[in-house]
Amino acid sequence: MSINQLILATLAYHDIFDYPLAEDEVHSFLIEKKVDIARIRDGLNSLMTRSIIGSYYGFYYLKNRAQISRTRLARENNSRQKFKRALFYGALLKAIPTIKLLAISGALAMNNSRKNDDIDLLIITSRGNLWTTRFLANFILWPFKRDPKGKSVSNKACLNLFLDETYLKINDQNLYTAHEICQIKPIWDRDNAYHKLIRANSWIKKYLPNWQPDNSIKYQVSSIKKSGFSLITSHLSLIEILLKKFQLWYMKSKISTERIGEGQLFFHPANTGEWVMGEFQKRLKILKISV
Repeated sequence: MSINQLILATLAYHDIFDYPLAEDEVHSFLIEKKVDIARIRDGLNSLMTRSIIGSYYGFYYLKNRAQISRTRLARENNSRQKFKRALFYGALLKAIPTIKLLAISGALAMNNSRKNDDIDLLIITSRGNLWTTRFLANFILWPFKRDPKGKSVSNKACLNLFLDETYLKINDQNLYTAHEICQIKPIWDRDNAYHKLIRANSWIKKYLPNWQPDNSIKYQVSSIKKSGFSLITSHLSLIEILLKKFQLWYMKSKISTERIGEGQLFFHPANTGEWVMGEFQKRLKILKISV
């Protein structure tokens, strides 16, 4: 497949989210092929000359989609306010010594939040403390969590992904999942957990070979103190077992699209991945591209 076709496919994927891309973002998120940014620049210029794509405020988009540049600018403004809120949640969760990584995921991670969106958070836990950590995180953020019935969502915390540090590899290996991993934004990190997550999912390079983690980001690192609580949770599995049983009992009548696996908890209200990939294929069909 030509570079121009891959650029179109990349723009088509982000078009699903009304998200035009800057030149460096086209390069970073280019699908399936590793190339240098000069070739991306040439490809964008070629597509612009032929009026196959457009550009506004430095963002590139598919033909007749100029309005999404204004949408992106508006959502960036929304996201700035939500990011401050996410930092507040992060400060509260630092009290939990079994959290190794707290990161923003979803739309906010791409600065693409709607005004009424919640704040998706990803948590990596220390070994064997998945359910203990989830219980404590939900307890601390209880006043700030989204309404289970969906009536109060804006700026609320959504703890939708928990990973035990020994189960970091995600098995759903596709473009959507690769993108979700690459776009996460750490709030703070203990023991280099963010880079461990990226290394454990090196398969993302199959889909996004140009992408690189941003090593310039200054994460808020917090070391674990040997408190009485951390010693208990490190050496007594009974607490973890009891909290797991309690939470599974509590969730029993509420589980729908959630996925509960060994060392991994995915709490999403809908199967977004399937919908996104379906929309992607529709756009590729219109563009007469096969990826």
